[in-house]
Amino acid sequence: MLNYNNFDAILFDMDGTIFDSEVVHREAWKITANQFGQVFTNEMYLQFIGITTPDCMKLAVKMFNNEVKLLDFSTCYFDNLKILMQHGVPIKTGFLAYLNFIKKLNKSLGIVTSSTITGVQSNFAHYNFHSEFKVVVTRDDVNQFKPNPEPYLLACERLAVNPQRAIVFEDSNTGATAALDAGCYTIGIPDLVKFNIETANRLHLEIDSFEALL
Repeated sequence: MLNYNNFDAILFDMDGTIFDSEVVHREAWKITANQFGQVFTNEMYLQFIGITTPDCMKLAVKMFNNEVKLLDFSTCYFDNLKILMQHGVPIKTGFLAYLNFIKKLNKSLGIVTSSTITGVQSNFAHYNFHSEFKVVVTRDDVNQFKPNPEPYLLACERLAVNPQRAIVFEDSNTGATAALDAGCYTIGIPDLVKFNIETANRLHLEIDSFEALL
């Protein structure tokens, strides 16, 4: 399906792509909202996928009609998330098998995430494959976040590869847009939300899970 000889690097989004972390984050939002006397649903969370947590916080305050204070809510959310993540974050179906496969190809591997480096460390706390990635670009490293292409352009720059020679796996519209606009070969692997028509039409390939490439 893929001719890996045409590529020098393989880049992955993290949340929702490598890790099944969206369900963990969603639960933290529900718990926190309940503690503040608010209701937070699965449908509301869909608006948060692919954007940074600070932006999610601002959106949540608007959803709650400014009935919660941003700082108080944010502090409580991260406390709840920390507790939930102590149990470990599940890995997406087929990812580890795919990782073992591509390691044999001697391609440069990287992570490009809208999370912070702290979020990366939390996700990998129970696993030992973090060292497989030559570069990790987080929102701490860039001035503009996904859907801006800067994160992917920076990853390619650090790996010294042409973006057109990089494969990217993304689960969200914002992430896929960033990768596509950077010029990368972009594979969509949707998590909680299907790609919109515009993004789906631009994807080079769309799969249900990493197992499709094994």
